[in-house]
Amino acid sequence: MSVIDNFITQYEREYDFYKQLAQHAHDIVETEIINRGIKAIVSHRAKRVDRLREKLEKRNINKGYKSKRAIEKDIIDFAGLRVSLYFPSERAILDQVISELFEIVEKKEFPESSHKPKHDKRFSGYWATHYRVKINKNDAIDSRFRKTTFEIQVASVLMHAWSEVEHDLVYKPLSGKLSADELAILDEINGLVLTGEIALERLQKAITERTKKQTEITDKYELTNLLFNNIKTHKIPKNIALGNTQYLANYLKAAEKIQTSDMSKFINNINLDSNESITDQILGDFVTDDNYKNNLLKYLSQYTKDEKRASDFELFIKAWVLFEKVIVKINSESGTKNKRNFIPSLESLQKATNMNDEDIQNIHMLRNMRNKLLHGYDSPSDQMLNKSYTTLMELTARAIEIIKNKSVKKQLKNELKNIQQ
Repeated sequence: MSVIDNFITQYEREYDFYKQLAQHAHDIVETEIINRGIKAIVSHRAKRVDRLREKLEKRNINKGYKSKRAIEKDIIDFAGLRVSLYFPSERAILDQVISELFEIVEKKEFPESSHKPKHDKRFSGYWATHYRVKINKNDAIDSRFRKTTFEIQVASVLMHAWSEVEHDLVYKPLSGKLSADELAILDEINGLVLTGEIALERLQKAITERTKKQTEITDKYELTNLLFNNIKTHKIPKNIALGNTQYLANYLKAAEKIQTSDMSKFINNINLDSNESITDQILGDFVTDDNYKNNLLKYLSQYTKDEKRASDFELFIKAWVLFEKVIVKINSESGTKNKRNFIPSLESLQKATNMNDEDIQNIHMLRNMRNKLLHGYDSPSDQMLNKSYTTLMELTARAIEIIKNKSVKKQLKNELKNIQQ
């Protein structure tokens, strides 16, 4: 038997494995994009045996496969996903999502170079991003799945449709070699697809403008669309990520509605000098804003069915909100200029107070717990939560004593007392 025959025989035995891998990856991606409010269609497949044989025989002409290993190094799409986006510009969001969910082995952007129109091909062809990835090491799945590379293709719904037609007609001609006229028609359709993508982007902007004119936001897709299309106009530094928009979708679910004007205000408050994600900054604004304070318990209750634990989570978050408020005041009195969506400087705090290195380390730990509670992906033990809450209240009480303004100090002490009651 030839190398290809042997490989196909082995692949037939492993077909179900690749099918399961593709299904598992599909479930991960589809769940995530639904939760984050991204409009897309996710499909998956394990490569069909007959299609794989055709591909290997065609590539073997130039590759000259000598071993099973040579084929495995050359072909990586035995299992694959396609994410077909309604709005092409959201490839940037998907890039972050895929980076968070999987271990990226390789990433390719198409077209790979700028296109110069020719007489026989006017348009630029395929626009997409292809990822070679592995299942995240922390995923609770058999290690064989985690070690296997597979492909994720991200493009618009229109581009994927055109690509499928072109691929089957040009690269896998099942009905003969295409004529020059047929190739010209495919090129013409490509131009229509690219025009369609421009129309989709205009549609997305029109949806954003309509959402801005609404009094309230009640739909998570509108929320994500409004956020993404507003921050695109900013010059976002590479060090600041969009973050997981699912947290905002979860907050909207708890609040039931968000005032559009407030969302726009929080977007404008984004601090581009911060290392916190945009989503985390906006979520923090909702948590601290007086107009939304009654939604905090409802939001945290999504992450636990135990009402007492939800109340304890709420108590801790409220204590942290007050602590940040105190730090901002201390820094203000010591001459530190507050920025938009100000993330308190712990170095300034340490200089202005008698806090030691252990205190500062505890503050970092407490902030990490605050983020975990708001994100809902970690639930500390009762003992850990109570200990952290006690430490936080002690640090806050000590910090309040540093404040020079007597009326502000009195007000903050009352707020601290109200949390404890």
